[in-house]
Amino acid sequence: MLLDSTSAWPKKLGQIILVVFGAILVAVLLVTYGAVFYGAFKHKQPPAPVGLNVVATPAPEVKKQPQVDKPIKAKTVKVYPAAVKNTIKLPEIIQDNPALDVIASNQVPADDHPQTITTLINTDTGESQTFVKRDPMPWLALDPHGEAGLYMGIKNGEPTARLEVKQGAFQVKALHFGVVGSVDQPISGVQGTDYFIGTGAWMRW
Repeated sequence: MLLDSTSAWPKKLGQIILVVFGAILVAVLLVTYGAVFYGAFKHKQPPAPVGLNVVATPAPEVKKQPQVDKPIKAKTVKVYPAAVKNTIKLPEIIQDNPALDVIASNQVPADDHPQTITTLINTDTGESQTFVKRDPMPWLALDPHGEAGLYMGIKNGEPTARLEVKQGAFQVKALHFGVVGSVDQPISGVQGTDYFIGTGAWMRW
């Protein structure tokens, strides 16, 4: 049977094609995110537990450079009192070793940028000095951060509560890629609950 121009099938067929195309696109992006996430995670050093001192990873610029012996003209080296080792919660094996002393301990504000910390020692005076360099964001890096929020506002003239969850996958410079989902629930209950799940990109500042 031929369809006339007033038939709803052309419109429904277009909607079906759009939904199928959207589902395929989301699936492809999720697979891509998963592959990038796995590749980056496999080679990434896990973050240290809160409050625990761990040995820092050498900066890439010096990681493969050999260290050399250099005579120290100063008769002594400037260090902090031994009690500082307990104050900053260094491991007990370090606290109990009188030959290990603290020459520098610095706190760097949290930042999306990687940061390189370099400590110098003046062999003439025995004094040390620490520098912090804010490095450029990487071209491609893992973004394991997620966030969830509950918001109150107005949608279509109705007081509405929104629950939103966002999970990062990877980042290209300051552009983050990931998955986001949300649920909108009108407070009055007159309108139905709206859902959204998708993938995309966002900037963080």
